[in-house]
Amino acid sequence: MMSYESFTKKVMRDFLLYMPEQYAGCELEIKKVPKVNTCLTGVIIRPKNFKGTYCSPTFYLERMYEQYKECGSFEKVMANQAVYLEEAMKFLPEDITRIDIANMKDRIVFQIVNTKENREMINLCPHREVMDLTIVYRVIMNVDKEGVSGFLITNDIASLEEMSEELLYHLAKKNTKKIFPFKSERIEKTMGRLMKRWGADDEDIGCSFPDLDSVPEKDRVYVISNKYEFFGANALLYKDVIAKVAKNIGTDCYILPSSVHDLVVLSKESFSEASKLINLVKETNSEHVRLSDRLSDSIYLYSIVDGSINRISEPEEEAS
Repeated sequence: MMSYESFTKKVMRDFLLYMPEQYAGCELEIKKVPKVNTCLTGVIIRPKNFKGTYCSPTFYLERMYEQYKECGSFEKVMANQAVYLEEAMKFLPEDITRIDIANMKDRIVFQIVNTKENREMINLCPHREVMDLTIVYRVIMNVDKEGVSGFLITNDIASLEEMSEELLYHLAKKNTKKIFPFKSERIEKTMGRLMKRWGADDEDIGCSFPDLDSVPEKDRVYVISNKYEFFGANALLYKDVIAKVAKNIGTDCYILPSSVHDLVVLSKESFSEASKLINLVKETNSEHVRLSDRLSDSIYLYSIVDGSINRISEPEEEAS
């Protein structure tokens, strides 16, 4: 089996051989790409000797190498990646020699990331800090049942298009909710869906969560995500979404960032020990959540009185 270095050299040398003939006049460009909580080695395909900004789907050498280690076939990994790249190219504008954000304003959305873990990404982008999190902005090219494709708006892109951070925020505030409609549900329903995906039948699921209606409102736990279950934790930026769930519960609520894709909301009265919840989030992040999906080790408190959301990073003193 090839080392990562040997694998990378072979990819850069041979990948275009797996692409259709129309890409024969192209070349590969390699660059470091900041991702959520990490940095990956990205590769794009572009016309030879092209100068300037070029929009192209990106594939990542680290992820491809992991696939290679799993299947042991360089040819299979290359062929699969070539199919993916060719499909992704179909969603690009006809003129991809420049990025025209002006015609994509209705596709600009929020992405919230952990500030401390994403300094490199944040420094490259227009951004806005919110508690221990930071908002950056993405352009969504396509959303379907297969996944989401798009790209990060960097300082260079924003400057080229003369788009201020304030304008990006205004556009993303409107678009995020429209492109990724939020949803909330009882955590039992979320768990039941996961159990079904893992092979459980309806009877087993029903036995696992009996008498759901008998649970008092303030003892119910909800999960907030969105239609595509992708970056659903953006709901933290929409107080009305949190307020709707808190109204059902009827008390101030803790918000637990279970991942970048969803939030867990529960009553402060029924689950009063913040220190245990903080430890739960930390343990879940370290043992069960992929690095790229982690949002924060903090929890947040929503006030049902004034609609404020504040971070809780240290255990609250227990009432005497």
